[in-house]
Parts: sequence; structure tokens; C-alpha cells
Amino acid sequence: MVPVAHDPTRPYWVQGNFAPVHTEETLTDLTMTGKLPAELSGLFVRNGSNPATGDALHWFLGDGMVHGVRLERGKAQWYRNRYVRTPLQQSGKGLMDFGGAPGKENNQSNVALVEHGGRLLSLGEVGWPFELSPQDMSTVGPFDFGGKLGPTMTAHPKVDPDTGRMHFIGYEFLRPALTYYAAAPDGTLDVVSPIAVEAATMIHDFAITDRDAVFWIGPVMFGPDPSGRSPIPFHWDPSGPSRIGVMPLDGSGDSIRWVDVPPSFAFHGYNAHRDGGDVVLRVHRADEAFGPKGDLVPTYLTEWRIGTAGPSLTFAERQLHDRSMDLPSHDRRRTGRSTRHGWFVTTTTPDSDHGFELAGICHLDLRSGKEDLWDPGPSLRGGEPFFVPAEGSRPDGDGWVMTFVWDRRTDRSSLAVFDAQDVAAGPVGEVQLPVRVPFGFHGTWIPA
Repeated sequence: MVPVAHDPTRPYWVQGNFAPVHTEETLTDLTMTGKLPAELSGLFVRNGSNPATGDALHWFLGDGMVHGVRLERGKAQWYRNRYVRTPLQQSGKGLMDFGGAPGKENNQSNVALVEHGGRLLSLGEVGWPFELSPQDMSTVGPFDFGGKLGPTMTAHPKVDPDTGRMHFIGYEFLRPALTYYAAAPDGTLDVVSPIAVEAATMIHDFAITDRDAVFWIGPVMFGPDPSGRSPIPFHWDPSGPSRIGVMPLDGSGDSIRWVDVPPSFAFHGYNAHRDGGDVVLRVHRADEAFGPKGDLVPTYLTEWRIGTAGPSLTFAERQLHDRSMDLPSHDRRRTGRSTRHGWFVTTTTPDSDHGFELAGICHLDLRSGKEDLWDPGPSLRGGEPFFVPAEGSRPDGDGWVMTFVWDRRTDRSSLAVFDAQDVAAGPVGEVQLPVRVPFGFHGTWIPA
């Protein structure tokens, strides 16, 4: 098979491995290469944007499709891909044509997944989550925490490893509104706390420590781009708010304290922790988003240190690494705690031979600064690396990293498993798939 050349005159999200697939598959006769660790029993599943009809206006605006591989003692049992059956997906229309304000059931549920309280939930940027069956990845239906959830749940919840409580946020497109939520280990929503914000901005992620909820707001404003450059209803306005807020975990939004910071944007945080009177927050910082430079601005791992001991918060920042990368993963047993190891996907630049793509995997030891890089060359492309701890290991860093890998020479993909401490050596084993898994966003591992 001869790979189709990249066409720089067409949007990146309609070609190559960004292009959608339209067939839902159930495959059980799967070939394996190398050797997967025998301790791996469970489901690896990842969400992503996959327009059911036509081309989306942007990579972020396709219908949700989940791709999963079930492993049993290191052997592949099946691969399935399924659309998240939202009303929007079933309508055959795009988000901008569906009608009504985004929220509740009106969302694409295409960003991430979380398992909590005995439920596997598919999450979007705004709107309610949709419950999925981990047995076959079919859609059970929208889930609103027994009627306690407001109109939105944003896609990056954090589960405290000590308490089992899930902390998350919801923001709204059409009005300045942000709500902090927390749910007990059984899934009962018991904290619903509005936070006053001054503008309708994109707030894609947040962080926790063992005692704080931490929010960052950059000047990506809801509404049409005045310049006409951005095809989605967000645009960069450096006169908008750029600030970081800290409030008590499980507390009230009325107690949040803010500090203004230089204009910047971070889609994703790596992790946060307490260091005495400081909150140490590590994010993938970009100079802008959806602005004059387009939507492919490089992001760099950056440390934001917020001093909380005085009457006012203080702020300092330093860049930790000079490689552009994103979609971070850490040992979830260390969420909200000091974390030594991180895994990230590297990216190519828009002017490279195949345009912008997700590429390899970089493992960083944040204590020593040592980099461990899997550079796949021009033909292979990875995605978000997800860390799975080894049996009996102590946090953090001993285990495996999973991701889907696409081979442009065959236009097929595999589930690849790496030694988390030696990703440069390449996969220790792969489940070869006779289909392509497009680039997506965020996944999870559900142990059997």
C-alpha cells in the first residue's frame, strides 16, 4: 500500500491518521508480536473525535468513538470500536448544526474516559458524561449523578489515590460559569460548589493536591474569532483573564484565592503537589491557543509555583524541558502528590513532510532530568501514553506504558506496550489490528 501524501492545502484533521473511520468492528482473532506482560489483564480503552458523517469543522468537533482492547494474562481477547451514542451522533449533524446550547445530553462525548463508582464514563468538553459498558463498550446512556450534576462535566476528573474521591469541574460555553464537584468512592455526588468567574473561557483541565483544588484560566474566549482564523467558537484575546486559583479540596468555591499570571494557555496539566506553603503545578504551557499563530502552537512542560502562605498568592514559573510535547501521563497512585516520572507524546511541526502529527513517546525523570525517548521514525506514529503500574510495584514509575501506534505503510494500527523505564527500546509486545485507529485524545486502563 502506498501512503497518501500529505496535502498542506487541506486541514490536517481530515487526512492521514486524523481522518475518521466509519465501521464499528468486533475482532477476536488478533495477531500478537513480541510478548505482552502476563500480568496484564483488563481493558485498555481510548476516546477520540470521529465524525460520523462528513468532515468536522475541527479535530475537536467530531463525534466520540472509543477504541478498546481486552487483555487476559497478556493475551488479546478482542478489539472493539464503538461510537458513543449521543443524540448528536445519532442525529447525523455536527455540533454547530445540531441546535440548542451545548450541555447536558447535547455534547459529543469525545475527549476522555474515567472509571469511578463502578461506572465507565465517556466525557466531553461540556455536557453530561455517557455511561459505557466495559463488557462490549456499548452506550448505556447519559449519566447525571442522580440529578445532582449541573449542565456540564469537563473531561479531566482527578481521583484522589488515598480517599478514592473523584474531583472534577464543569464550565459553560455561553455564560461565565464554573462549578467544582466531588464524588464519594461509590459515585455519590456530595460536593457541588459554584466558583465565580468573570468571562466565558475554555477551562479544559484543572489539578488537585492532597488538600487543594487548583484552576488555571487563560484568555481563550468563547465566541467567533474576530479574525476569522479559528473554525471553532473559541478565540485568543490577550485582554481576557489569565489567572490561577487555589481552594480547599472538598471546600467551597467562595474560599478560592486567585493570582494573575502572564497571558498563556495550557490544555493539560501533568500533576500538582504541595511543597510546604507552595502549590507546585506542572502544565504544558503554550504562548497562545486559537490565535494568530493558529491552533498548533508548541507546548512545553512548565512549572508554576503558587505561594499560598501569605495574605495574597504569589506566582513564579520556569520551563522544565525544551521538547514540544503534550498528553501527559503519570502514575495515578501519585495524583496530587510529588511525582518523579512522566510520559508524554511528542509532536511533529505543521511544516514537516506529513504535517502536524502525534509522533513518539518521551519519558522524563523529573528528578534527574534524564530523557528516555522512543523516536519511531517517519512511518510509525503513537498517541497518548497511558501508564499502568507493574504488579506489586511501589509508586512511581515501575510498570508499562500503553498506546495505539499507527503504521502509515500499511494504514493499520496496533496496541503497543512499552517498559515504562525503557521506552527508547520500543514496544515489548504489540497486538496487531487489521484496522486503523485514528489519532485520539485520552484513555484509561481498567484492571480485570
